[in-house]
Amino acid sequence: MNCTPLVPPRVVAIARDSYLTPTNPLADPVHLPGVAPPKYGQDITSGYNRTAPRKQSVGSTPDELKPKMRKLLAIFAGGDTSGMAARLVDAFLRKQSSVSYFDDAVLNAAASKHANIEHFCGAALSAPGSRYAPSGKTRIHQALKAAGWDIKNLAAPTDLGVPAFNDGNKAFGTGDFNNGLGLMINGVQHVYVVAQNYDYDPKAARYCIGLKYVFYDVFGLDDDDLEEFGATSGSFTASTASVGITAWWQLQHQHGYAPLVTRIVIEKTHEVPAT
Repeated sequence: MNCTPLVPPRVVAIARDSYLTPTNPLADPVHLPGVAPPKYGQDITSGYNRTAPRKQSVGSTPDELKPKMRKLLAIFAGGDTSGMAARLVDAFLRKQSSVSYFDDAVLNAAASKHANIEHFCGAALSAPGSRYAPSGKTRIHQALKAAGWDIKNLAAPTDLGVPAFNDGNKAFGTGDFNNGLGLMINGVQHVYVVAQNYDYDPKAARYCIGLKYVFYDVFGLDDDDLEEFGATSGSFTASTASVGITAWWQLQHQHGYAPLVTRIVIEKTHEVPAT
């Protein structure tokens, strides 16, 4: 069946990380026109000369700190043959004065094949008869049914759980902690599901819906990241990873390296029984 462009496109589901302290908005007029912008926490901020929570330091200049941060690539992205993780780290280390989006076609493709993302996309729609059909939860299909299959009257569910790129073992550098996804993203902070196409055929009792899934995460650190994963100043036993994390925090919060927001865009079209 046809799937007619929806003008304007409509947000039909939202997921947010429950651990966020959402205070800093960042608009995305390209993919989210006409809706309130996602908000982020301290990890989207940057600045100069801020004292670390426990005065952690692994260097005093960017020239000292950048090679230490870059070593995170060897630890957590050694299996990334595409270079997507290196492209993100390089973009950060070019030192932008303000937050910007990082888009990468290879990252989009890798995410679309990830089991956790496939599950999220299926569960967001929760078509009848699929293995993602929820137990007593309203998702896109159930919201459409409640709206009488009129997408303009759909009340978008906002309680979807955010996915994560956390397959594998961080300590042993396997899975997402080898292919770069754990370093680039790990936990997703926001997902917006946007309907771009829609048609409902009452005679066939079916509908077609074209969905764009937009995932956002900050490539930046807050104080909690430093406290949990950073190196203690003066320690001779600090791991290379903890030193790299501390160098990253210092570049961001003491030398004005603005974070980036990784943005993943995946598009899927579904034809579903209207039952």
